[in-house]
Amino acid sequence: MDYIEAGSLSFSELNETIRSAGAKCRVSACLGQRFIAAGMSRKSIEIDGIPGNALGAYLNGADITVHGNAQDAVGDTMSAGRIVIHGNIGDAAGYAMRGGEIFVEGNAGYRAGIHMKEYKEHKPVIVIGGRAGSFLGEYQAGGLILVL
Repeated sequence: MDYIEAGSLSFSELNETIRSAGAKCRVSACLGQRFIAAGMSRKSIEIDGIPGNALGAYLNGADITVHGNAQDAVGDTMSAGRIVIHGNIGDAAGYAMRGGEIFVEGNAGYRAGIHMKEYKEHKPVIVIGGRAGSFLGEYQAGGLILVL
């Protein structure tokens, strides 16, 4: 497993480092860097800290686990993969999500699952362990949202 210290890296430097890392990596001291793992597939990433907006945007099969909270737009337009958040997430998680799974231990902000859609064998899933803000599943056209 590759270990990456994110504290002093810009979002673009962090993402370049993750892309060049091996199949498994652990990111520590994440401080709001955005677009982490955007479009990635076939990689397993563990994050300690708080990733910024659009964590796992356009995700295409990678697995991401966050030990902390995450900001807005987690899993934006993701197609496949899994995102696990051991904390809370901000607004618009799973926006236009087409597949894959998002699991949130805590609460989700407003508009989780907005424009979520399902097509043939692709069925997106969002599970929220706490509360969800207003407009949950707004314009949802398939998939599953479960609030515990």
